[in-house]
Amino acid sequence: MYSSLWCECRFIYCDTAHITADNALPLMDAAKKYLLSELVTKCAAVLEKHLSTETVCTVLQQSMVFSANELKRKSLRFICGKARTRRVLATDAFLRLSADALEEIVSLDSLALVGERELFESCLKWAKHQLRGSGDECPSDEDIRARLGGVLYKIRFPIMTDDAFAELTARSKVLTSDEKNDVYVYMATGEKLPSLRFMTEGRCLMEEVIDRYTTAGEDWNCSGEVDAVSFVTTVDVYLTGVGLYGGIRASTQTVTLSVIDARQRERVSTTTTEMTSDGSQLPVPVRLESAVRVCRHTKYTLTAVIQGLLTWSGTDAVCAHDLEESGGGMITFYKSTTVSGIEVTGSHIPQLYYCLRDPRTAHMSNC
Repeated sequence: MYSSLWCECRFIYCDTAHITADNALPLMDAAKKYLLSELVTKCAAVLEKHLSTETVCTVLQQSMVFSANELKRKSLRFICGKARTRRVLATDAFLRLSADALEEIVSLDSLALVGERELFESCLKWAKHQLRGSGDECPSDEDIRARLGGVLYKIRFPIMTDDAFAELTARSKVLTSDEKNDVYVYMATGEKLPSLRFMTEGRCLMEEVIDRYTTAGEDWNCSGEVDAVSFVTTVDVYLTGVGLYGGIRASTQTVTLSVIDARQRERVSTTTTEMTSDGSQLPVPVRLESAVRVCRHTKYTLTAVIQGLLTWSGTDAVCAHDLEESGGGMITFYKSTTVSGIEVTGSHIPQLYYCLRDPRTAHMSNC
């Protein structure tokens, strides 16, 4: 606390403070008490950069206490992406969340690789931990239901399999008999009774992003030139789009994307669209007209032709990328030869967007 007060005083008189991942939370607390909104913002920025599975629940909780909405949004995005959800639910910090913070997580429309059964079981652990902390060492199902409150109705029981739902609820009184009946009627007939209080829509399909470059560098004269990269995955994925470097000044350019099955030498997808950029080095999302199934152990080549202003290009490329959310998959990048015979490395294509399931048969979200 002494360190936090020292940093706070330094900020008041010098407008500077040494903020680290270790002192950002207590310093943020002190700054809020003394209405130092700029210092609160600086602390939030440091916390955002150091989010991890162990810290994100604590940071989420603090962001809600301090009404740091952007930090809250980024904490929730961290939780729902790249196979992190399961690891977050297993942390001690998850068990210490407030009911409001827990409800924010359970209400997310995307939770990577976590089904409703696992989510419900994690909520039960949370409720039991909370009740034990209040002195109730052997909470009843009714106590657990009361502690969960509105969180219970964020669990999407109707999208479970009937076997899983029966195993969870047959000998439990966390759900009432009427609630169980409503869920079973929906499972058997698809009918949503007026009394059904649980959502029947599946959670959104998570779209993941592969970053191929850490920085943007020299300008690249892209007008009419072909930029391309080849890649092979070890698991089946669905390619949904790319992130392209935009113009060095605010501009709109015409983009043609093609996906080629290199083994069959067959063009499987072509998309022509416009890309509007603001002159920054941030990649601009460009969607394929339709998701392309990428079969494992098959080489594909992605080409991009951009007509317009000079654009940024990438430096420090990665050769391979772990697809963590796939349970051990990997994508490997290769140099490719364009139709004109020029060997290129795709320096204008910094990102690939993909899903593990066909987005045409599911809701899709990037959280």
